[in-house]
Amino acid sequence: MKKALFVCAVMLVINQSMFSQNAEKKFTIQTSPLLLFSDFFVSDMNDSLYIMDLEGQYKISQISNISLTLSFRYSDLTVWDHEDYSHNENVFQIGIKPMYIHRPFETGLKGFYIGVYPHVGFQNSTIENKKSTFYTELGFGLNIGYKWIFNSGFTMQVGGGVGKTYSIPQKTSNYTLVNSDGRITVTHSDITLFDFKLGYSF
Repeated sequence: MKKALFVCAVMLVINQSMFSQNAEKKFTIQTSPLLLFSDFFVSDMNDSLYIMDLEGQYKISQISNISLTLSFRYSDLTVWDHEDYSHNENVFQIGIKPMYIHRPFETGLKGFYIGVYPHVGFQNSTIENKKSTFYTELGFGLNIGYKWIFNSGFTMQVGGGVGKTYSIPQKTSNYTLVNSDGRITVTHSDITLFDFKLGYSF
């Protein structure tokens, strides 16, 4: 019920603000609402998946912004390996991602952007409530997208990107993993398919 009310509130904000923008904003705080609803996509009722992120973005000049994203993921899922054997895996993950954002059309805090970032993360995985492994994650990537700032101050951003993450020790799981910041880890890279954020600028 709370999630349904949240969706209605978001749609109302977008509907009221869609056709007006303001270029004078200096700072944005935003989050990915789709990640908050990630538990809708688990296939087993006994599984749990909670993901959330929070990004702050600051305007340095008309062509340069910097941002910092903090993210969190907790999951308790049934995982299938390549031999069709299932096991329970409990994962706790946090991430820190600073980003340099370039606005080639000199649009300040809004408009088209290209972003490059490193990221650092920590993950603890427990299999079958027995074996626990702690991972340190280091990576980098490239994002592109577009951001709107409306007169009311509300912000909407869409984008995508690619990157690469290295873990210490190296992970052995071969299934697709949605990370705390929305990146999807596949065999050789990270992919951000739909980076959708809502927030407020001031």
